[in-house]
Amino acid sequence: MTEDTGTPQPERLLLSTRREYLDAMERLFELAQRELRIFDADFFHLKIDAPRRQELLRAFLLRSRDSRLYIVVHNADYIRDHCPRLLELLRQFSDRMFIHQTEGDAARAQDSFVLADKRHCVRRPVQAQPRATLKLNDEHESQGIYLRFSEIWDSSVPAVSATTGCDSK
Repeated sequence: MTEDTGTPQPERLLLSTRREYLDAMERLFELAQRELRIFDADFFHLKIDAPRRQELLRAFLLRSRDSRLYIVVHNADYIRDHCPRLLELLRQFSDRMFIHQTEGDAARAQDSFVLADKRHCVRRPVQAQPRATLKLNDEHESQGIYLRFSEIWDSSVPAVSATTGCDSK
């Protein structure tokens, strides 16, 4: 018999549709307490500017003065041209929200993921495919995603600013 330590057990769910991926992403936005890291090609398929997703991101950023939102995309044009709510969040939380664009080797990355607090993640191995995996309460698996994000972040540059909406490239 195992002893109940009060620590949530890791969960792993296989996702087969884009809708399930989007639902899992929203779930992570709700679970996140201090840090969200999002990597996607351009946010087009994530519909990140939808009112519900913006409410969840705003609630996350208001949860704590230490909350941080890191976003990396291959191409920030969609954000600049079609995400006014996200840009407004950036203006309001410019000290805690960062949007970068990949360069070099990172620009060839094919996966897409959201990482919350180095504990929960949802990842599609190939952005063009709907299949994904949601992992909850799994610090070991999330550590790999955190390292992957760090590598991508290190090969990226600021792409959207709070004051101009667009930094020079």
